[in-house]
Amino acid sequence: MERFQNFHFKGQNINEKILLIVRRHWFDILKQFFLVFLIVFFLTLFFSAFSYFYSANIFSGTDMRPLVFFVGSSLALLIWIYIFLIWIDYYFDVWIITDKRVINIEQKGLFMRHISELELSKIQDVTTETEGIIPSILNYGDVHIQTAGTVTRFVFWHVPDPYKIKGIIMKLQGKAQHKEIRKLGKAIHKAGQQEEVT
Repeated sequence: MERFQNFHFKGQNINEKILLIVRRHWFDILKQFFLVFLIVFFLTLFFSAFSYFYSANIFSGTDMRPLVFFVGSSLALLIWIYIFLIWIDYYFDVWIITDKRVINIEQKGLFMRHISELELSKIQDVTTETEGIIPSILNYGDVHIQTAGTVTRFVFWHVPDPYKIKGIIMKLQGKAQHKEIRKLGKAIHKAGQQEEVT
């Protein structure tokens, strides 16, 4: 737990401790990169074939190298932009669990970020969902948090070790509710003492 003591986020309270920072599982980003690998593979095949046919003088009389170079460079630039967008979405989608609340920071594109938070005492139920062979083998899935507030569901998507995360949240929720009950009990006791005095 001490490994997050050097991390801070905007809006963090003075006595609030970060207990866990969660990002999506590495396989989730690998799935998105698979399409990129496929495109790069086929483009490499295409340009290798073009190079072979060009050296064999199939395109005699026309110099197509500048056009092919322009198309290839444009496609490479588009692929790099797509890789950058995938990485930004992966890296800036984060869930922060503190000793007081759960914060969900969701990056949507380059210039939009959605932040929502949930107090631990408002949590009613936490469930995990792991579907499929690969998520079961690699131990990743979703964690759903049911709340009593206006936000009915709070979801951690494709996170590693969802059962551990569920356990941590449930433990913190139990502590938070116990504190709330103690505060309520003290307030009732104090009100009762004041009534006795009057």
